[in-house]
Amino acid sequence: MRNSVSKSKNVSLNQIAIIFSVDLVEADFCKTCSDHICKRNVPNFAANYGFRYPVQPSCLSELNDLEERLVALRIPFMQIRELGRDRQYGIKGSVTNVPNDLHKSVDCLPRNANDSVTIYVKLKKRLSFKSHFMYQCVNPNRAYDAALYLMNKPLYQSQNVNIDLEWLEIFRTESNSSNAFADLNTISSEESDESDIDDDDYDDPFVNPAPAETVINKLNTNIDAGLALAPGEDQMPLSVLFDDLAEELSYPRIYYGDMRRFTRKKLPTYSEIVKSELRRENRRGATPQKNLYSHQKNLLKLLLSSIQICLRNKIPSDYSLTAQQVQGQQCLVKIYDTVPLRKSPILQP
Repeated sequence: MRNSVSKSKNVSLNQIAIIFSVDLVEADFCKTCSDHICKRNVPNFAANYGFRYPVQPSCLSELNDLEERLVALRIPFMQIRELGRDRQYGIKGSVTNVPNDLHKSVDCLPRNANDSVTIYVKLKKRLSFKSHFMYQCVNPNRAYDAALYLMNKPLYQSQNVNIDLEWLEIFRTESNSSNAFADLNTISSEESDESDIDDDDYDDPFVNPAPAETVINKLNTNIDAGLALAPGEDQMPLSVLFDDLAEELSYPRIYYGDMRRFTRKKLPTYSEIVKSELRRENRRGATPQKNLYSHQKNLLKLLLSSIQICLRNKIPSDYSLTAQQVQGQQCLVKIYDTVPLRKSPILQP
């Protein structure tokens, strides 16, 4: 449901201009935003507060799902399956956040491929596994262009990622020069052939070539053939709760290598950030994979906030503990190391 604020009796266009600092003739807002504007307040999810996506580059918008995983610094392994008769997507298990080594993903792709060459790539958790996590057709040039763009972003530079892509410019320069030289040779050869053609040659009857028999042995055809990659095989998984940049590094096709920055006086919670991304006009962050990822992360945050640590009032007489010491971060570690803790009767083995 959308409301036209300009037609409301409680707000005028001058008030809208004061709130948004732009010239608006007429604008449509949702009910939540219109209620804030009628109270002469900026909406909580206003774009001026940072609730917007960065500018979309062409080299990242053309990536498919597997190409995005190859250039991302985090690989979220999730079991997403279709559920029910309406075939909606659901997640089974948790999200495994594994760091991605670009030297094992991007550098392993073929280097002498042009813009039209595609290969089949199988993304695995381990190379020894028979099954694969993703299997899709990949364009190496698109992956190289995306990696070259992301390497110049401050987010990737802060992760100390260095891969050598200087050969890419050299290869493209040499290939362009060789193609131009080949075109000149082709044109000159065609001109010489046309000059040597005699008019009597056209009198000969046209001979159709004999059909060649082709046999495809389906038993020897391997449809799962492709390049197998496991860039996160030797990496230690990271928790999505304590990895602050996990989403920006996992989905470069959404955030384009930029960190989310908010200028609101009261910083938004994670639930508000997810709610804002689902309400935005740009729908690139409303995919099933991203929604299930955000759902699992929000669920873990709620579970972590419900955990409480209770200490008994009775402590040894020779141990002194003040209120100032309890407020310190190392207090629990000190108590655990020095004071003998006693479990509750229910928790005793």
